[in-house]
Amino acid sequence: MKKERSTTIVIYIIGLLPFIMVVGNSMFIPIIPDIQHELQLTAIEGGLVLTVFSIPAALMIPIIGFISDRAGRKKVILTSLILIMLGSVMSAVAPVLLSGQAAFSMLLLGRFFQGVGAGGTAPMAMALAGDLFEGLDRSKALGTVEVFNSLGKVISPIIGAFIAVYLWFGTFYIYFLLAFIAFFGIKVWINEGDKQNNPLRIKEYHRSIKKILVSEFKWLIPIFLASGVGLLLLFGLMFYMSYNLEEGYGIYGTLKGIYLALPLVALTVFSYWTGKNMGDNRDKVKQFLIIGLTLLLISFALLIFFHGLVSLLLLISLASIGLGFFLPAANTAVTSSVGKQERGLVVSLYSMIRFLGVALGPITFSILMYDPTELFFSSFFLVGVSFIILISSWTCIPILKECSPKI
Repeated sequence: MKKERSTTIVIYIIGLLPFIMVVGNSMFIPIIPDIQHELQLTAIEGGLVLTVFSIPAALMIPIIGFISDRAGRKKVILTSLILIMLGSVMSAVAPVLLSGQAAFSMLLLGRFFQGVGAGGTAPMAMALAGDLFEGLDRSKALGTVEVFNSLGKVISPIIGAFIAVYLWFGTFYIYFLLAFIAFFGIKVWINEGDKQNNPLRIKEYHRSIKKILVSEFKWLIPIFLASGVGLLLLFGLMFYMSYNLEEGYGIYGTLKGIYLALPLVALTVFSYWTGKNMGDNRDKVKQFLIIGLTLLLISFALLIFFHGLVSLLLLISLASIGLGFFLPAANTAVTSSVGKQERGLVVSLYSMIRFLGVALGPITFSILMYDPTELFFSSFFLVGVSFIILISSWTCIPILKECSPKI
């Protein structure tokens, strides 16, 4: 019982890491107008407050993955959280100590440190879960990572908007507090043992990575692709829905937030259920991947013909449920297919593709959204191609028969 409780605490502490990465941008979206007004910034300068976080985070992900394979996950995570706390303090005190462009420059530098640190949170959460757990505990941990990821997307804009009513730069103190809690939890509860004491030499490491990419190419690369496509479409859909709620239906404020939260709640619930029930059986993982992509295909096929408000809400929720099946299964497949000494880099590459999918979704949908039929047909086609590439990489499809027992 005590061991089970300890495992649960460790899983929740690991889950805080992707939550912190998501909050790093989403919580600050509602306060951009306040920052612009307070510091007298242009719209482009306001956008930099988000961009200067996202770009360093994306660029650092594969670098941090490589370092963690050699220095250890715990050291990398703790250092990353220190950078987030440092950046949060710099950003919080900037408008108090300085004014105008000087305050803005200091705030951007703080956001840069936050972004660099954020690159070592969510990817390391998956790698650490893969290192510490096996079997059902591993899938439960990875499902929880996806739950916290989704939960962050749901509540962080609400937190940001609420705090901004009183003191906009108070959001940076909240971010500091979240990073501090995660730092304390990792420091106290996470014990890697001697797993990283004998890292491979550089040549051996490169040879090992090359071997993995060759041997697991047909299994991993299609999962990377489908995960990136899935998140691109999800965040594109959320952008499309946000725009249409205001422009098409005149829905603003809290009600709009509730509409946008419903699909993400569906994603959160089904991510948790999938992680709790999947385990590391390769057949079961494949079955969840198939179910997830099938639901995505169905939702986009229907959206081609039905994209009114009710249809949009229901079918985006169906697509989110599909991703709730798919993403935890993809996480398990990626982390379980590689050894501990290479897991950091491989998982980081996977995380970077997911991150790029999130970033490109709104841009892609903003270009195509004025013709909904074309938009959803293109989305259906993209999911279909990803589905075909994925299942064609398998030598055996586990439908009404058994294939491989373990990943």
